[in-house]
Amino acid sequence: MSLPTSCIAVDILSIEEIKAISTKKYEQAVLVFGSGSNKLKVLCGDNCQETWAIMPPLNVLIQWLSQTKICFQEAIVVHNHPQVPWHGEIIPSDNDIVSTEFLKWQLALLGITLTDHTIISGDKKQSLAEINLYRHNSPLKVSGFEIKRFIYCFLVQASVVVETTGSVLEELIDALEKNLDRIRPYYENSHCCRIFKTKPVDDKFTKKLLTLGTSDPVINKLINFFIDLDDGKRFKIKPDKVIPYGLELQKKFISATYKLR
Repeated sequence: MSLPTSCIAVDILSIEEIKAISTKKYEQAVLVFGSGSNKLKVLCGDNCQETWAIMPPLNVLIQWLSQTKICFQEAIVVHNHPQVPWHGEIIPSDNDIVSTEFLKWQLALLGITLTDHTIISGDKKQSLAEINLYRHNSPLKVSGFEIKRFIYCFLVQASVVVETTGSVLEELIDALEKNLDRIRPYYENSHCCRIFKTKPVDDKFTKKLLTLGTSDPVINKLINFFIDLDDGKRFKIKPDKVIPYGLELQKKFISATYKLR
């Protein structure tokens, strides 16, 4: 089991919130965050009464980070397998594995490395990393279109709690939505079907992005990224290439540079 390196000596079952879910009758996830200053924080539903399917809503994460005022670099996720229907077994399901990968990239966009996912039941525990079902820096092969769609979803979720009215971010989200509507019918077809179709070129999107100048270096990097992005190209990306950008974003939330609603 890989705890954040800043709190490696901590026994995971000694953490009160994790111990509380170990015998729950329904599945629930708890996130444990660590920082370089050896600070450990736990995020779960109110008094462990609310449950998430491994991943907390992004707006909850952003609000929590802004309230803690701590810049976190690492995290693990822990969730329980109840007696029914799991009979106390701690074997990872396909959904557990897929959800872990999704959470890894969601946290990477906030500058946080997800080091492990541990399943518990009673006093038993199983780390996905220890049985090679999870690697924190494993690459992802993905198209430019899929990258754009994922970041769009991330920004929309963030806009639930971040004040965007009249901002460049609001215009960027709107431009992305229109662009995705135009190109989605092509890229959601199989490769074989696309051979007989004309690849879409959305000049309106590029022209709109070129008008979105801002003094915010984080947003400017994102705008320039989209201008250069080839929707049809396949990329092999690793979390450690995304995390430095996400860390800048996290610091904006912590410092209240980005105002929350």
